[in-house]
Amino acid sequence: MTTRALEFLIGVCLLAALQTLSAEATARKNVLLIAVDDLRPELGCYGASHIHSPNIDRLASEGVLFDRAYCQFALCNPSRTSLMTGMRPERIGVAGNHVHFRDEHPDIITLPQHFKQQGYHAAAIGKIYHGVFRAGESKSLWDTMGDPVSWSEPAIRFGPRYYFTEEGITQGKLAYTQMYGVENPAPGEWTTKLVFGPMTEAPDVSDNALYDGKVADTAVAKLAELKQKGQPFFLAVGFIKPHTPFVAPKKYWDLYDPADIDLADNPMLPQDAPSVAGHTSGEVRRYTDQPKKGPFTDANQRRLKHGYYACISFVDAQVGRVLGELERLGLRENTVVLLYGDHGWHLGEHGLWGKVTNFEMATRAPLIISVPGTKSDSGTQALVEFVDIYPTLCEAAGVPLPPHLDGVSLLPIVRAPKTPGKAAAFSQMGRGTTMGYSVRTDRYRYTEWINQEDGAVEGRELYDHGRESSENVNIAGQPEHGETVKNLSDMLRAPTIFPSSPLLTK
Repeated sequence: MTTRALEFLIGVCLLAALQTLSAEATARKNVLLIAVDDLRPELGCYGASHIHSPNIDRLASEGVLFDRAYCQFALCNPSRTSLMTGMRPERIGVAGNHVHFRDEHPDIITLPQHFKQQGYHAAAIGKIYHGVFRAGESKSLWDTMGDPVSWSEPAIRFGPRYYFTEEGITQGKLAYTQMYGVENPAPGEWTTKLVFGPMTEAPDVSDNALYDGKVADTAVAKLAELKQKGQPFFLAVGFIKPHTPFVAPKKYWDLYDPADIDLADNPMLPQDAPSVAGHTSGEVRRYTDQPKKGPFTDANQRRLKHGYYACISFVDAQVGRVLGELERLGLRENTVVLLYGDHGWHLGEHGLWGKVTNFEMATRAPLIISVPGTKSDSGTQALVEFVDIYPTLCEAAGVPLPPHLDGVSLLPIVRAPKTPGKAAAFSQMGRGTTMGYSVRTDRYRYTEWINQEDGAVEGRELYDHGRESSENVNIAGQPEHGETVKNLSDMLRAPTIFPSSPLLTK
């Protein structure tokens, strides 16, 4: 072969290789990840006809709704960290809101970081990580950027303004003064902090006067910018409502009539449940207009539920704006869209207000996945976990999976919703030196409360969802269920699920 012929052959091979790489890049799908804080699966698409959520409902009709999706820890930081790293809370070492995952695992490759390494432009707007400060780092840096190495550009966050009415401003300033010891704070000081003034407010303001409206504005602008780049993108958009306080523009409150709002029909802990299973509803009681102890009046409960519903509809409208722009720009047909709530939330069930339990109401959360070319109006009953989101997005977008993941891809279920899910989903929740480990199977939820110091079992719970779905009767102590308790207890002790717990030593 002559030198010229050899050069020609090499050139052809290089051109073919470049064309292959170009085709692979073109085949790769964009990702739009939408996170909603404290959103439980009380939406129109989940059968809650009293909720006004047309935009999320439409997304569900265009993709696959997962009816039985479970977070790994019903608290913001552990849940989001687990999802974003693809590792279970104990393995990543995060079981609270004040630990940054990179303190113990500085080199872990997060979900957006992995996409960035695969040639994607990774961007974030709003609350994606919990905003925990890493040891030794500038607080202002971490407050504005979350986890800098995850992104191709600094993440965009805003200082939320919480209160607008005269009463709200007065109580908000007072709460700020008490929390931070600053007298006569200027608006720029106290309005950008989470302060515990009134629990609810319905200001007559535009959507973008509030945090989530600003997030939507910025996401709409960012999509146009990303389209111009001509590079596959991973865009994460995080909304903070319906997190407390329940503040939403008045027009969303007006969608609901308080007289039509039903209160929880099981306002007590389950029969025979250990006290450690519940809590004091401190997340709500910290607000100035809420009782510090004792029962919540019926009128107050309706006001709280009204506020939660208004916040859902407010966020739904912002989700609709982002999805509408994705479609308007012609990006929808090549973009995987995944929407999730980071955990559930109690609205009076079991007498509880807030999250941080191992009950179904806190661990089950919304999950909707829309992959171009796939849909299922009926959704899926497959049992899945949030730790499965990382590998699912990789496979759906055409990106290879890293080796450290604890979950499995849900793409087979997205393509064929009748595909069976997992045998079990696992969650956990701490109470001081006690940790509750919970397993949800097709029929049962079983929880063991373990003393972390000596490994002693301090309580057991077993709920039979085949008989009643509200988890109102703990049957763990009934002799006829002994074999079920043993089998589920053994399941909790699988070494790969809770690797650092005392479960493995008992």
